[in-house]
Amino acid sequence: MQTSRFWIDELANRIIEDVERKNRKVQVYRVESGIGASGFPHIGSVGDSIRAYSVKLGLENLGKKSELIAYSDDRDGLRKIPHGIPEDFRKYLGMPVTDIPDPFRCHSSYGEHMSSMLIESLEKLGIEFTFISGTEAYRSGLLTEEISILLKENEKVDRIIREEVGTSKPRGWIHYWPVCENCGRIYTTRVIKVLPEERKVTYVCDQEFMGIKGCGYTGEARYDRGEGKLSWKGEFAARWRALGIIFEPHGKDIADSFRVNARISKEVLNYEPPYTIRYEMFLDSTGTKISKSKGNVITPQDWLKYAPPETIRLLMLKRYSGTRNISLESIPSYIDELEKALLNYSNIDRIKNPRDRENLRRLVEYTFLMREVPPPPKFSFNTIMNIVSILPKGSEDELINLAAELIGKYYDIPKDELLSNRDFREKVIFALNYVRDIKPSVTQEILLREDIFNAIKEFLDRLDEKMSAEEIQNLAFDLIKKHEIKTEDFFSSFYKLLSGEPRGPKLGPLIKRLGINRVKDIIENSMKNIKVV
Repeated sequence: MQTSRFWIDELANRIIEDVERKNRKVQVYRVESGIGASGFPHIGSVGDSIRAYSVKLGLENLGKKSELIAYSDDRDGLRKIPHGIPEDFRKYLGMPVTDIPDPFRCHSSYGEHMSSMLIESLEKLGIEFTFISGTEAYRSGLLTEEISILLKENEKVDRIIREEVGTSKPRGWIHYWPVCENCGRIYTTRVIKVLPEERKVTYVCDQEFMGIKGCGYTGEARYDRGEGKLSWKGEFAARWRALGIIFEPHGKDIADSFRVNARISKEVLNYEPPYTIRYEMFLDSTGTKISKSKGNVITPQDWLKYAPPETIRLLMLKRYSGTRNISLESIPSYIDELEKALLNYSNIDRIKNPRDRENLRRLVEYTFLMREVPPPPKFSFNTIMNIVSILPKGSEDELINLAAELIGKYYDIPKDELLSNRDFREKVIFALNYVRDIKPSVTQEILLREDIFNAIKEFLDRLDEKMSAEEIQNLAFDLIKKHEIKTEDFFSSFYKLLSGEPRGPKLGPLIKRLGINRVKDIIENSMKNIKVV
Protein backbone atom coordinates (compact mmCIF):
# COMPACT_ATOMS: atom_id res chain seq x y z
CA MET A 1 0.00 0.00 0.00
CA GLN A 2 1.62 3.22 -1.15
CA THR A 3 1.90 5.98 1.42
CA SER A 4 1.04 9.52 0.38
CA ARG A 5 2.89 12.50 1.77
CA PHE A 6 -0.30 14.31 2.82
CA TRP A 7 -1.13 13.69 6.47
CA ILE A 8 -4.75 12.53 5.99
CA ASP A 9 -3.74 9.93 3.41
CA GLU A 10 -0.86 8.76 5.59
CA LEU A 11 -3.17 8.50 8.57
CA ALA A 12 -5.81 6.52 6.66
CA ASN A 13 -3.06 4.13 5.54
CA ARG A 14 -1.82 3.69 9.11
CA ILE A 15 -5.33 2.99 10.43
CA ILE A 16 -5.88 0.25 7.84
CA GLU A 17 -2.45 -1.24 8.51
CA ASP A 18 -3.17 -1.20 12.27
CA VAL A 19 -6.47 -3.01 11.77
CA GLU A 20 -4.91 -5.62 9.49
CA ARG A 21 -1.87 -6.14 11.73
CA LYS A 22 -4.14 -6.84 14.71
CA ASN A 23 -6.33 -9.11 12.56
CA ARG A 24 -9.48 -7.18 13.47
CA LYS A 25 -12.64 -8.05 11.58
CA VAL A 26 -13.91 -4.65 10.50
CA GLN A 27 -16.79 -4.20 8.07
CA VAL A 28 -17.26 -0.46 8.58
CA TYR A 29 -14.40 1.79 9.64
CA ARG A 30 -16.26 3.96 12.14
CA VAL A 31 -14.62 7.20 13.20
CA GLU A 32 -15.96 9.26 16.08
CA SER A 33 -16.12 12.90 17.05
CA GLY A 34 -17.31 13.92 20.50
CA ILE A 35 -19.71 16.86 20.71
CA GLY A 36 -19.76 18.83 23.95
CA ALA A 37 -23.23 20.00 24.96
CA SER A 38 -22.36 22.04 28.05
CA GLY A 39 -21.75 25.35 26.22
CA PHE A 40 -21.81 27.13 22.90
CA PRO A 41 -19.97 25.21 20.15
CA HIS A 42 -16.89 26.96 18.80
CA ILE A 43 -14.41 26.66 15.96
CA GLY A 44 -12.37 24.10 17.91
CA SER A 45 -15.49 21.95 18.36
CA VAL A 46 -16.14 21.71 14.64
CA GLY A 47 -12.41 21.21 14.03
CA ASP A 48 -12.58 17.83 15.74
CA SER A 49 -15.44 16.76 13.47
CA ILE A 50 -13.84 18.14 10.29
CA ARG A 51 -10.62 16.21 10.95
CA ALA A 52 -12.53 13.03 11.77
CA TYR A 53 -14.64 13.40 8.61
CA SER A 54 -11.56 13.98 6.48
CA VAL A 55 -10.13 10.68 7.74
CA LYS A 56 -13.45 9.02 6.85
CA LEU A 57 -12.99 10.38 3.31
CA GLY A 58 -9.39 9.15 3.28
CA LEU A 59 -10.47 5.64 4.26
CA GLU A 60 -13.16 5.63 1.58
CA ASN A 61 -10.58 6.80 -0.94
CA LEU A 62 -8.66 3.61 -0.10
CA GLY A 63 -11.73 1.46 -0.73
CA LYS A 64 -13.00 1.07 2.84
CA LYS A 65 -16.57 1.65 3.93
CA SER A 66 -16.53 4.32 6.62
CA GLU A 67 -18.93 6.28 8.83
CA LEU A 68 -18.56 9.32 11.08
CA ILE A 69 -20.33 9.11 14.43
CA ALA A 70 -21.03 12.49 16.04
CA TYR A 71 -21.59 11.59 19.71
CA SER A 72 -23.12 14.29 21.90
CA ASP A 73 -22.04 14.26 25.56
CA ASP A 74 -25.44 15.57 26.55
CA ARG A 75 -25.71 13.32 29.61
CA ASP A 76 -22.90 15.28 31.25
CA GLY A 77 -23.72 17.52 34.18
CA LEU A 78 -23.43 21.30 33.93
CA ARG A 79 -20.08 22.26 35.50
CA LYS A 80 -19.86 26.00 34.74
CA ILE A 81 -22.12 28.78 33.53
CA PRO A 82 -20.86 29.77 30.06
CA HIS A 83 -20.72 33.41 29.04
CA GLY A 84 -24.10 34.34 27.60
CA ILE A 85 -26.17 32.09 29.88
CA PRO A 86 -28.23 33.73 32.67
CA GLU A 87 -26.55 33.65 36.08
CA ASP A 88 -29.64 32.15 37.69
CA PHE A 89 -28.80 28.92 35.84
CA ARG A 90 -26.37 28.28 38.68
CA LYS A 91 -29.26 26.51 40.35
CA TYR A 92 -28.83 23.79 37.69
CA LEU A 93 -25.12 23.16 38.32
CA GLY A 94 -24.42 19.44 38.57
CA MET A 95 -27.58 18.43 36.68
CA PRO A 96 -27.43 16.58 33.31
CA VAL A 97 -27.69 19.19 30.56
CA THR A 98 -30.62 17.38 28.93
CA ASP A 99 -32.53 17.72 32.22
CA ILE A 100 -32.05 21.51 32.27
CA PRO A 101 -34.51 23.83 30.47
CA ASP A 102 -33.35 25.67 27.36
CA PRO A 103 -32.50 29.28 28.35
CA PHE A 104 -33.55 30.39 24.86
CA ARG A 105 -36.85 28.44 24.97
CA CYS A 106 -36.56 26.97 21.50
CA HIS A 107 -35.54 23.38 22.30
CA SER A 108 -36.63 20.77 24.81
CA SER A 109 -33.48 21.22 26.93
CA TYR A 110 -30.26 23.15 27.39
CA GLY A 111 -28.28 20.17 26.05
CA GLU A 112 -30.43 19.80 22.96
CA HIS A 113 -30.04 23.51 22.18
CA MET A 114 -26.23 23.34 22.32
CA SER A 115 -26.08 20.09 20.34
CA SER A 116 -28.41 21.49 17.68
CA MET A 117 -26.11 24.47 17.12
CA LEU A 118 -23.18 22.19 16.35
CA ILE A 119 -25.31 19.88 14.21
CA GLU A 120 -26.43 22.92 12.20
CA SER A 121 -22.79 24.00 11.81
CA LEU A 122 -21.66 20.59 10.61
CA GLU A 123 -24.45 20.47 8.06
CA LYS A 124 -23.51 23.92 6.73
CA LEU A 125 -19.89 22.74 6.52
CA GLY A 126 -20.92 19.76 4.37
CA ILE A 127 -20.01 17.15 7.00
CA GLU A 128 -22.00 13.92 6.71
CA PHE A 129 -22.47 12.11 10.02
CA THR A 130 -24.64 9.86 12.15
CA PHE A 131 -25.74 11.69 15.27
CA ILE A 132 -26.00 9.88 18.60
CA SER A 133 -27.28 11.57 21.75
CA GLY A 134 -25.50 10.35 24.89
CA THR A 135 -28.77 10.63 26.82
CA GLU A 136 -30.55 8.40 24.30
CA ALA A 137 -27.58 6.01 24.18
CA TYR A 138 -27.94 5.42 27.93
CA ARG A 139 -31.72 5.26 27.89
CA SER A 140 -31.88 2.86 24.94
CA GLY A 141 -29.50 0.37 26.53
CA LEU A 142 -26.76 0.91 23.91
CA LEU A 143 -24.09 1.04 26.63
CA THR A 144 -25.69 -1.37 29.15
CA GLU A 145 -23.35 -4.31 28.46
CA GLU A 146 -20.28 -2.11 28.80
CA ILE A 147 -21.59 -0.49 31.99
CA SER A 148 -22.25 -3.93 33.46
CA ILE A 149 -18.67 -5.03 32.78
CA LEU A 150 -17.14 -1.82 34.14
CA LEU A 151 -19.20 -2.00 37.33
CA LYS A 152 -18.33 -5.67 37.80
CA GLU A 153 -14.62 -4.99 37.21
CA ASN A 154 -14.60 -1.73 39.13
CA GLU A 155 -11.46 -2.63 41.08
CA LYS A 156 -9.51 -2.91 37.80
CA VAL A 157 -10.98 0.37 36.59
CA ASP A 158 -10.04 2.12 39.83
CA ARG A 159 -6.50 0.73 39.74
CA ILE A 160 -5.93 1.95 36.17
CA ILE A 161 -7.21 5.42 37.06
CA ARG A 162 -4.94 5.66 40.10
CA GLU A 163 -1.93 4.47 38.11
CA GLU A 164 -2.51 6.86 35.22
CA VAL A 165 -3.87 10.09 36.68
CA GLY A 166 -4.55 9.56 40.37
CA THR A 167 -7.82 10.42 42.12
CA SER A 168 -9.04 12.14 45.24
CA LYS A 169 -11.77 9.54 45.64
CA PRO A 170 -11.44 6.91 48.40
CA ARG A 171 -10.46 3.37 47.48
CA GLY A 172 -13.40 1.28 46.45
CA TRP A 173 -15.06 4.25 44.71
CA ILE A 174 -17.35 3.11 41.90
CA HIS A 175 -16.90 5.32 38.85
CA TYR A 176 -20.55 5.74 37.94
CA TRP A 177 -22.78 8.75 38.61
CA PRO A 178 -26.48 8.05 39.37
CA VAL A 179 -28.90 10.96 38.93
CA CYS A 180 -30.44 11.83 42.27
CA GLU A 181 -34.15 11.18 42.09
CA ASN A 182 -34.79 13.94 44.61
CA CYS A 183 -32.62 16.93 43.57
CA GLY A 184 -31.79 15.91 39.98
CA ARG A 185 -28.03 16.32 40.37
CA ILE A 186 -25.50 13.86 39.06
CA TYR A 187 -22.19 14.95 40.64
CA THR A 188 -23.38 14.96 44.26
CA THR A 189 -24.13 11.22 44.34
CA ARG A 190 -22.01 8.15 45.08
CA VAL A 191 -22.76 4.50 44.50
CA ILE A 192 -23.19 2.40 47.65
CA LYS A 193 -23.86 -0.97 46.07
CA VAL A 194 -24.13 -2.56 42.62
CA LEU A 195 -27.09 -4.92 42.01
CA PRO A 196 -26.08 -6.60 38.71
CA GLU A 197 -29.03 -8.99 38.53
CA GLU A 198 -31.43 -6.04 38.61
CA ARG A 199 -29.14 -3.77 36.53
CA LYS A 200 -29.30 -1.07 39.13
CA VAL A 201 -27.21 0.63 41.81
CA THR A 202 -28.09 2.02 45.21
CA TYR A 203 -26.72 5.47 45.99
CA VAL A 204 -26.66 8.34 48.43
CA CYS A 205 -26.62 12.03 47.48
CA ASP A 206 -24.04 13.26 50.00
CA GLN A 207 -21.17 14.69 47.92
CA GLU A 208 -20.27 18.33 47.29
CA PHE A 209 -19.92 19.87 43.85
CA MET A 210 -19.04 23.51 43.07
CA GLY A 211 -20.02 24.49 46.61
CA ILE A 212 -23.35 22.66 46.32
CA LYS A 213 -23.95 19.94 48.91
CA GLY A 214 -25.91 16.81 48.14
CA CYS A 215 -29.48 16.66 49.43
CA GLY A 216 -28.89 13.50 51.48
CA TYR A 217 -31.39 11.39 49.56
CA THR A 218 -30.84 7.61 49.33
CA GLY A 219 -32.26 5.73 46.39
CA GLU A 220 -31.84 3.31 43.49
CA ALA A 221 -31.00 3.98 39.82
CA ARG A 222 -31.37 1.68 36.80
CA TYR A 223 -28.22 1.83 34.70
CA ASP A 224 -29.96 0.19 31.74
CA ARG A 225 -32.48 3.04 31.53
CA GLY A 226 -30.22 6.06 31.60
CA GLU A 227 -30.75 6.95 35.26
CA GLY A 228 -27.09 7.90 35.53
CA LYS A 229 -23.86 7.84 33.53
CA LEU A 230 -20.31 6.59 33.60
CA SER A 231 -17.61 8.99 34.66
CA TRP A 232 -15.24 10.14 31.90
CA LYS A 233 -12.86 7.51 33.30
CA GLY A 234 -14.59 4.76 31.38
CA GLU A 235 -17.29 6.36 29.25
CA PHE A 236 -15.12 6.79 26.15
CA ALA A 237 -14.07 3.17 26.37
CA ALA A 238 -17.69 2.02 26.70
CA ARG A 239 -18.88 3.83 23.61
CA TRP A 240 -15.83 2.79 21.57
CA ARG A 241 -16.73 -0.85 22.20
CA ALA A 242 -20.49 -0.40 21.81
CA LEU A 243 -20.15 1.49 18.52
CA GLY A 244 -17.09 -0.30 17.11
CA ILE A 245 -15.01 2.89 16.84
CA ILE A 246 -11.74 2.48 14.90
CA PHE A 247 -10.45 6.07 14.94
CA GLU A 248 -11.03 9.19 17.03
CA PRO A 249 -8.88 12.35 17.13
CA HIS A 250 -8.54 14.16 20.45
CA GLY A 251 -7.39 17.49 21.78
CA LYS A 252 -4.49 18.13 24.09
CA ASP A 253 -6.94 19.06 26.86
CA ILE A 254 -8.31 15.51 27.15
CA ALA A 255 -5.05 13.62 26.62
CA ASP A 256 -5.20 12.14 30.15
CA SER A 257 -8.79 11.04 29.63
CA PHE A 258 -7.90 9.38 26.35
CA ARG A 259 -4.95 7.52 27.87
CA VAL A 260 -7.02 6.21 30.82
CA ASN A 261 -9.85 5.10 28.55
CA ALA A 262 -7.45 3.37 26.17
CA ARG A 263 -6.20 1.16 29.01
CA ILE A 264 -9.72 0.51 30.33
CA SER A 265 -10.89 -0.36 26.83
CA LYS A 266 -8.10 -2.85 26.29
CA GLU A 267 -7.63 -4.31 29.77
CA VAL A 268 -11.22 -4.32 31.07
CA LEU A 269 -13.55 -4.31 28.06
CA ASN A 270 -11.20 -6.39 25.89
CA TYR A 271 -11.65 -3.93 23.02
CA GLU A 272 -8.71 -2.56 21.09
CA PRO A 273 -8.83 1.25 21.57
CA PRO A 274 -9.19 3.36 18.44
CA TYR A 275 -6.23 4.74 16.54
CA THR A 276 -5.84 8.41 17.39
CA ILE A 277 -3.97 11.65 16.75
CA ARG A 278 -3.63 14.50 19.23
CA TYR A 279 -4.15 18.03 17.98
CA GLU A 280 -3.48 21.38 19.64
CA MET A 281 -5.99 23.93 20.88
CA PHE A 282 -7.05 27.13 19.16
CA LEU A 283 -6.22 30.46 20.78
CA ASP A 284 -7.94 33.81 20.40
CA SER A 285 -6.19 36.88 19.02
CA THR A 286 -4.61 37.56 22.42
CA GLY A 287 -3.12 34.07 22.68
CA THR A 288 -5.70 32.90 25.24
CA LYS A 289 -7.25 29.45 24.92
CA ILE A 290 -10.78 29.56 23.51
CA SER A 291 -13.16 28.74 26.36
CA LYS A 292 -16.94 28.55 26.63
CA SER A 293 -16.83 29.88 30.18
CA LYS A 294 -14.51 32.80 29.32
CA GLY A 295 -16.78 33.98 26.55
CA ASN A 296 -14.06 34.33 23.91
CA VAL A 297 -15.72 31.70 21.75
CA ILE A 298 -15.95 32.13 17.97
CA THR A 299 -18.94 30.05 16.93
CA PRO A 300 -19.16 28.49 13.44
CA GLN A 301 -22.32 30.54 12.94
CA ASP A 302 -20.28 33.71 13.57
CA TRP A 303 -17.58 32.65 11.12
CA LEU A 304 -19.99 31.69 8.35
CA LYS A 305 -21.47 35.22 8.36
CA TYR A 306 -18.17 36.49 6.98
CA ALA A 307 -16.54 33.62 5.07
CA PRO A 308 -17.41 30.46 3.12
CA PRO A 309 -17.22 27.02 4.79
CA GLU A 310 -14.14 26.10 2.75
CA THR A 311 -12.09 28.61 4.78
CA ILE A 312 -12.79 26.68 8.01
CA ARG A 313 -12.04 23.35 6.35
CA LEU A 314 -8.79 24.67 4.90
CA LEU A 315 -7.77 26.08 8.28
CA MET A 316 -8.42 22.75 10.01
CA LEU A 317 -6.82 20.50 7.41
CA LYS A 318 -3.55 22.32 6.71
CA ARG A 319 -2.10 20.47 9.68
CA TYR A 320 -3.26 19.05 12.98
CA SER A 321 -0.29 19.91 15.23
CA GLY A 322 0.64 23.26 16.76
CA THR A 323 -1.51 25.92 18.42
CA ARG A 324 -2.98 28.65 16.25
CA ASN A 325 -4.38 32.10 16.93
CA ILE A 326 -7.64 32.81 15.16
CA SER A 327 -9.88 35.85 15.00
CA LEU A 328 -12.82 37.15 13.02
CA GLU A 329 -10.78 40.28 12.29
CA SER A 330 -8.43 38.12 10.19
CA ILE A 331 -11.23 36.67 8.03
CA PRO A 332 -10.04 38.43 4.82
CA SER A 333 -6.63 36.74 5.14
CA TYR A 334 -8.29 33.29 5.41
CA ILE A 335 -10.32 33.93 2.25
CA ASP A 336 -7.18 35.21 0.52
CA GLU A 337 -5.41 31.99 1.51
CA LEU A 338 -8.23 29.94 -0.01
CA GLU A 339 -8.10 31.92 -3.25
CA LYS A 340 -4.33 31.45 -3.50
CA ALA A 341 -4.70 27.72 -2.88
CA LEU A 342 -7.23 27.46 -5.73
CA LEU A 343 -4.94 29.47 -8.02
CA ASN A 344 -1.98 27.21 -7.23
CA TYR A 345 -4.15 24.11 -7.67
CA SER A 346 -5.16 25.27 -11.15
CA ASN A 347 -1.44 25.62 -11.97
CA ILE A 348 -0.29 22.57 -10.00
CA ASP A 349 2.41 21.59 -12.50
CA ARG A 350 4.26 24.84 -11.82
CA ILE A 351 5.06 23.63 -8.29
CA LYS A 352 8.47 22.01 -8.77
CA ASN A 353 8.89 20.26 -5.43
CA PRO A 354 6.95 16.92 -5.61
CA ARG A 355 6.12 16.94 -1.90
CA ASP A 356 4.79 20.51 -1.98
CA ARG A 357 2.82 19.69 -5.13
CA GLU A 358 1.19 16.62 -3.56
CA ASN A 359 0.44 18.40 -0.28
CA LEU A 360 -1.24 21.30 -2.07
CA ARG A 361 -3.20 19.01 -4.36
CA ARG A 362 -4.58 16.84 -1.55
CA LEU A 363 -5.17 19.76 0.82
CA VAL A 364 -7.39 21.47 -1.73
CA GLU A 365 -9.19 18.24 -2.64
CA TYR A 366 -9.93 17.45 1.01
CA THR A 367 -10.94 21.07 1.61
CA PHE A 368 -13.60 20.56 -1.07
CA LEU A 369 -14.54 17.17 0.48
CA MET A 370 -13.13 15.12 -2.39
CA ARG A 371 -15.69 16.59 -4.75
CA GLU A 372 -15.13 18.80 -7.79
CA VAL A 373 -12.64 21.57 -7.12
CA PRO A 374 -13.82 24.86 -8.66
CA PRO A 375 -11.56 27.09 -10.76
CA PRO A 376 -9.97 30.09 -9.01
CA PRO A 377 -12.22 33.18 -8.94
CA LYS A 378 -11.63 35.91 -11.53
CA PHE A 379 -11.86 38.49 -8.76
CA SER A 380 -10.27 38.72 -5.32
CA PHE A 381 -12.10 39.11 -2.03
CA ASN A 382 -9.72 41.93 -1.10
CA THR A 383 -10.93 43.92 -4.10
CA ILE A 384 -14.54 43.21 -3.17
CA MET A 385 -13.76 44.42 0.36
CA ASN A 386 -12.18 47.60 -1.02
CA ILE A 387 -15.26 48.38 -3.10
CA VAL A 388 -17.83 47.40 -0.49
CA SER A 389 -16.15 49.52 2.18
CA ILE A 390 -16.77 52.68 0.12
CA LEU A 391 -20.28 51.97 -1.15
CA PRO A 392 -23.11 54.33 -0.14
CA LYS A 393 -26.00 53.09 1.96
CA GLY A 394 -28.61 50.96 0.21
CA SER A 395 -30.42 47.64 0.18
CA GLU A 396 -28.46 44.42 -0.20
CA ASP A 397 -29.58 43.99 -3.82
CA GLU A 398 -28.66 47.59 -4.65
CA LEU A 399 -25.20 47.21 -3.16
CA ILE A 400 -24.57 43.89 -4.92
CA ASN A 401 -25.60 45.53 -8.19
CA LEU A 402 -23.30 48.52 -7.62
CA ALA A 403 -20.41 46.30 -6.55
CA ALA A 404 -20.83 44.22 -9.72
CA GLU A 405 -20.68 47.38 -11.83
CA LEU A 406 -17.50 48.70 -10.20
CA ILE A 407 -15.69 45.36 -9.94
CA GLY A 408 -16.72 44.47 -13.46
CA LYS A 409 -14.96 47.62 -14.69
CA TYR A 410 -11.91 46.85 -12.57
CA TYR A 411 -11.52 43.29 -13.94
CA ASP A 412 -13.14 43.84 -17.34
CA ILE A 413 -15.87 41.30 -16.55
CA PRO A 414 -19.43 41.90 -17.80
CA LYS A 415 -21.68 43.05 -14.96
CA ASP A 416 -24.32 40.43 -15.77
CA GLU A 417 -21.70 37.68 -15.55
CA LEU A 418 -20.82 38.76 -12.02
CA LEU A 419 -24.44 39.06 -10.95
CA SER A 420 -25.14 35.51 -12.12
CA ASN A 421 -22.04 34.21 -10.26
CA ARG A 422 -23.11 32.72 -6.92
CA ASP A 423 -19.59 32.94 -5.50
CA PHE A 424 -19.45 36.65 -6.28
CA ARG A 425 -22.81 37.40 -4.69
CA GLU A 426 -21.89 35.43 -1.54
CA LYS A 427 -18.57 37.22 -1.21
CA VAL A 428 -20.19 40.63 -1.55
CA ILE A 429 -22.55 39.67 1.29
CA PHE A 430 -19.60 38.42 3.38
CA ALA A 431 -17.83 41.73 2.75
CA LEU A 432 -20.94 43.77 3.62
CA ASN A 433 -21.28 41.87 6.91
CA TYR A 434 -17.59 42.26 7.69
CA VAL A 435 -17.51 45.99 6.96
CA ARG A 436 -20.66 46.55 9.02
CA ASP A 437 -19.75 44.38 12.04
CA ILE A 438 -15.97 44.13 12.25
CA LYS A 439 -14.00 46.60 10.16
CA PRO A 440 -14.80 49.67 12.31
CA SER A 441 -13.16 47.94 15.28
CA VAL A 442 -9.92 47.23 13.42
CA THR A 443 -9.25 50.70 12.04
CA GLN A 444 -5.52 51.43 12.28
CA GLU A 445 -3.58 54.66 12.34
CA ILE A 446 -2.29 55.62 8.88
CA LEU A 447 1.11 57.24 8.49
CA LEU A 448 1.19 59.90 5.79
CA ARG A 449 4.07 62.10 4.58
CA GLU A 450 3.37 65.83 4.84
CA ASP A 451 3.80 66.43 1.08
CA ILE A 452 1.33 63.65 0.23
CA PHE A 453 -1.08 64.90 2.91
CA ASN A 454 -0.99 68.40 1.38
CA ALA A 455 -1.54 67.04 -2.15
CA ILE A 456 -4.56 64.98 -1.07
CA LYS A 457 -6.01 67.88 0.90
CA GLU A 458 -5.73 70.20 -2.13
CA PHE A 459 -7.21 67.46 -4.34
CA LEU A 460 -10.27 67.28 -2.09
CA ASP A 461 -10.60 71.08 -1.95
CA ARG A 462 -10.58 71.36 -5.75
CA LEU A 463 -12.94 68.47 -6.46
CA ASP A 464 -16.28 69.66 -7.82
CA GLU A 465 -19.52 67.75 -8.46
CA LYS A 466 -19.61 69.05 -12.04
CA MET A 467 -16.24 67.44 -12.93
CA SER A 468 -16.14 64.50 -15.33
CA ALA A 469 -14.20 61.33 -14.57
CA GLU A 470 -11.46 62.46 -16.95
CA GLU A 471 -11.19 65.88 -15.29
CA ILE A 472 -10.87 64.23 -11.86
CA GLN A 473 -8.11 61.98 -13.16
CA ASN A 474 -6.27 64.93 -14.76
CA LEU A 475 -6.54 66.94 -11.53
CA ALA A 476 -4.81 64.16 -9.64
CA PHE A 477 -1.90 64.09 -12.08
CA ASP A 478 -1.61 67.91 -12.06
CA LEU A 479 -1.28 67.91 -8.26
CA ILE A 480 1.19 65.03 -8.28
CA LYS A 481 3.38 67.14 -10.57
CA LYS A 482 2.84 70.32 -8.55
CA HIS A 483 3.78 68.73 -5.23
CA GLU A 484 6.64 66.77 -6.79
CA ILE A 485 5.60 63.39 -5.42
CA LYS A 486 5.61 59.94 -6.98
CA THR A 487 2.43 58.86 -8.77
CA GLU A 488 2.26 55.53 -6.90
CA ASP A 489 2.69 57.30 -3.53
CA PHE A 490 -0.29 59.59 -4.17
CA PHE A 491 -2.64 56.90 -5.47
CA SER A 492 -1.73 54.23 -2.87
CA SER A 493 -2.21 56.76 -0.04
CA PHE A 494 -5.52 57.94 -1.45
CA TYR A 495 -6.83 54.38 -1.85
CA LYS A 496 -5.64 53.58 1.68
CA LEU A 497 -7.72 56.46 3.02
CA LEU A 498 -10.67 55.55 0.82
CA SER A 499 -10.88 51.78 1.36
CA GLY A 500 -8.11 50.66 3.70
CA GLU A 501 -6.20 49.00 0.87
CA PRO A 502 -3.37 50.47 -1.27
CA ARG A 503 -5.02 49.68 -4.63
CA GLY A 504 -8.34 50.04 -6.40
CA PRO A 505 -10.11 50.73 -9.71
CA LYS A 506 -9.14 53.74 -11.83
CA LEU A 507 -9.60 56.73 -9.54
CA GLY A 508 -11.44 59.22 -11.77
CA PRO A 509 -14.29 56.91 -12.84
CA LEU A 510 -14.48 55.45 -9.32
CA ILE A 511 -14.93 58.85 -7.66
CA LYS A 512 -17.48 59.94 -10.27
CA ARG A 513 -19.49 56.73 -9.82
CA LEU A 514 -19.44 56.89 -6.02
CA GLY A 515 -20.22 60.59 -5.91
CA ILE A 516 -17.69 63.32 -5.17
CA ASN A 517 -19.30 64.46 -1.91
CA ARG A 518 -19.48 60.83 -0.73
CA VAL A 519 -15.76 60.35 -1.43
CA LYS A 520 -14.90 63.62 0.31
CA ASP A 521 -16.79 62.51 3.42
CA ILE A 522 -14.96 59.14 3.48
CA ILE A 523 -11.48 60.67 3.03
CA GLU A 524 -12.07 63.45 5.56
CA ASN A 525 -13.30 60.90 8.10
CA SER A 526 -10.25 58.70 7.43
CA MET A 527 -7.94 61.67 7.91
CA LYS A 528 -8.93 61.68 11.57
CA ASN A 529 -6.85 58.50 11.90
CA ILE A 530 -3.71 59.71 10.11
CA LYS A 531 -0.40 60.78 11.54
CA VAL A 532 1.55 63.21 9.38
CA VAL A 533 5.28 62.38 9.36
